[in-house]
This record gives sequence, structure tokens and C-alpha cells, in this order.
Amino acid sequence: MIKFAVIADVQYGDLDDSIGRSYRQSLSKYLLAAGEIAAENVDFALQLGDASQEHWNNHLAIKELFKVGEKAGIKWRHVLGNHDFLVSDKRKPRLYKDFGLKKPGYYDFEVKDPENPSNNWRFIVLNGNEISSYAAETPEEKDLAEKERARWKLADGSLPATWNGSVSPKQLHWLENKLKKASEQKENVIVCSHFPLFANSKSMDGKRTKAASLLNLDVYYSDMGISTWNGREVLEILDRYPCVKGYFAGHLHEGSYGVRNNVAHVTFKGIVETNPNAFAFVELTPNSIIVDGREAQSSHQFDFA
Repeated sequence: MIKFAVIADVQYGDLDDSIGRSYRQSLSKYLLAAGEIAAENVDFALQLGDASQEHWNNHLAIKELFKVGEKAGIKWRHVLGNHDFLVSDKRKPRLYKDFGLKKPGYYDFEVKDPENPSNNWRFIVLNGNEISSYAAETPEEKDLAEKERARWKLADGSLPATWNGSVSPKQLHWLENKLKKASEQKENVIVCSHFPLFANSKSMDGKRTKAASLLNLDVYYSDMGISTWNGREVLEILDRYPCVKGYFAGHLHEGSYGVRNNVAHVTFKGIVETNPNAFAFVELTPNSIIVDGREAQSSHQFDFA
């Protein structure tokens, strides 16, 4: 069996509480989660983005905390979130290196079950911030982000939020090639991003989805402005490859869950806005994804053929 841990939206900052977010308390909640993760001796720990909140000093502080986890035996796999880029333009190139990544920030890796040769998984990590005004480092990149944002409209006809971004055509092409290869190698796949794509509204607690929840509707986050601007394009690619079994994301602190086209979409709750805490352990078998939620994080089991 394969076992790993997941945390999302630590968003640590030496800042006063605001809009329901306890930035300083994230420090102790992260340490408690990391302690349990280290004790479980998992294959790796997936950090789904928004590790810190504004200011370079907050980024450096959380970076050191990840190092403490590494010394305790945790192997981190990082996803870039929008709040990670809320630093000066000259600091942004350093972010990738600090998270052990190379620009443009998307990558993949494989995990094999040493006890079961048929239990092979590939993780594909997307960078949904690739085209965005906040991750842009030059005036040209910022202009490109504005043009890209103008291409997409929400369900009500308005433009999407500037705190989200888009996956570039080059990254979409890369994603498709990785899925083709995974299919050929008979690997199951989990795609990861900071930004959620889909949920069933019954799994959501937020005011924005109250009406949808009453009608038990499906929710497409890009239509609501809570996701990657071109989220529908990402979904179209995922739909073409049955090897995709899961899509893991953060960003929406309340979390959610839904199954679409035989893919489990799990949006993990954000530590910064959840009490007493929120993290999870995930077990993978040849036929299932089992999310063992801890504290406020919900648990889910998805069995597939």
C-alpha cells in the first residue's frame, strides 16, 4: 500500500486575524500536523499551496519550518499557491528554488508500492498560477495575464478574480503528454493543483453554494471564480484519460468533495481558517483512494474499477 499525507493553505503570517483567518495560529497547527505526519513515516507529504501570507519574512519563516519537518523525516512535495507569490517581483524567482522546484513550477513523479507491483501511481502537479498578474515578474508578463483573464467569463458574465490564474497552452500540452505516458505504463494518476475544479454542492458549507446545495447541483469552480481561469480546459483533458483517478486541491478553505467521470475531486480544508486543525493521510490501493481526515478534515473513500 502507498500512504502519504496532505496539508493545505497553512498561510502563516505574523499578522493579526482577518476575515476568519488566524495567520499566527497557523504556526502551531502546522507543527502539530507535521508531528503526526513524521510519526506515521509516510512515503511523502503533499503541501497544496499558500504556505505563507504576504511579506518575504513570512515566507522565510515557513521555509524553515518545512526544513524542520525534513529533519524529522518528512519528504515534502510542494504545490505553488497564489498567496505564495505575494512578495516583491524581484523575490519571485527565488520562490521556486525555496520549494525545491524549477520555473515554471509544474512537475510529476511516480510512486510504486513495494509490496504490490500492480499498485503504481503517477502524481502530476500543475501550476495554476503560471499566467497571472500576481506571479508575473515583468510588465510583459502582467500584460499577458490581463489579456488571458479577458478571455474567460464567469457564469454571470463578469471577469474572473485577479487572485486566480491560468494554465498555459504549453503546460496543457505537457499534461496531456504525461497522461498519455501514464496510460501506456498502466499507472493510476492523481493530478494536483492549488486550485479546485469540481465538487458536488452537498459537500460544501459555504454561503456561495447554499442554493446549489439545496438542489444537489454539481459545482464547476471556474464558473464561480474560485479556480483556474481555464479550468474547463483542464477538465477536458482529464476527461480523455481513464487513468486519472483523483484531483487534489486546496485554495477553497472550507473544502469539498465530488466524483465526476470516475475521478474523485478532493478539495482539502485550509489550516489557516479551520479549527482545531485540518490535515489528512491518504492510502492508495490498485482500486481505491482512501482519505483519512484528521481533526476537521473530512474523510472519503473512492472505489474505482
